Amino acid sequence: MSYFPPYIDETGMHMPTYEERMQDLEEAYRTIFGMQAELDPAMPDYQLLSVFARGLDDTAALVLEAYNARNPQYARGHTLDLLLPQYGLERRAGETDAEARRRIAAGLASKGVSIPDAIYAAIMNCAYVTHAKVRINDTDTTIDGIPAHSIAAVVNSGRADDIAKALYEKKPPGISTYGTTTRIVTDAHGGEHEIHFSRPARTSVFLQITLKTYAGFEANTAEPLMNEALLEYVNNQMAIGEDFNVPLLTGMMYQAAMGYINTFAVTDVAMSYSGGVAQDKAAAGWNVKWVLADSSAISYVLE
Repeated sequence: MSYFPPYIDETGMHMPTYEERMQDLEEAYRTIFGMQAELDPAMPDYQLLSVFARGLDDTAALVLEAYNARNPQYARGHTLDLLLPQYGLERRAGETDAEARRRIAAGLASKGVSIPDAIYAAIMNCAYVTHAKVRINDTDTTIDGIPAHSIAAVVNSGRADDIAKALYEKKPPGISTYGTTTRIVTDAHGGEHEIHFSRPARTSVFLQITLKTYAGFEANTAEPLMNEALLEYVNNQMAIGEDFNVPLLTGMMYQAAMGYINTFAVTDVAMSYSGGVAQDKAAAGWNVKWVLADSSAISYVLE
């Protein structure tokens, strides 16, 4: 494709690549100095054009980031803070971007008519809650241990009294709650109601990663970057009950250690846990939360 001016249409923002910008600058140069003007990569004029192209490319990247920052899924840090008031939220002390995004999603879910979505939103708005899963068994039989005609909420972190109150206020009358944690909620008339919910079944994960390394690879720098990305994904981004898709980790490691992208190749990733070993996908129970304890749960084999 040849160079084109950046534009925005109904499908989003469109920008030329660095190569297309460079081609446009070369054509402009030859228009000024003649079609026979020599432009070799070793020449100062060519190198100057590449500086211009890189500057334009850096500016375009900043514009694209600003454009994407209007979406809370891409906004980060202070730009995400600016979006939170639009959803009636503020950043909690110590709250990460991923946690703030989950609260935005919960707020949007509460606008729907689905009872599980409304309960989920109310629970996620409780202080310190990081993950939640809500299931309603509206059948006449027990399913996955959930009794008939009952609501099962699985909640990671948060104060039990707050969670029970949110669950009581959002659940339909006449529907019981199920779980291993019990709290008493007092209604406006002094009546007491037993509310049950559960904490997730935490399943510890261990990762063994095999890397083919080349000149320039620095394990002491690259591995901590990859560890940080893996810990963030497993502990914060993975939902309760989400299957563990092992191959997804490869792309995250490349992205985290982008500065070393040409110095290593991920040749194998194996995940082990109490249920065995997986290199493709490990199924999670509906109430399971995968957990990477810390970087010691991640080991590397260098080839």
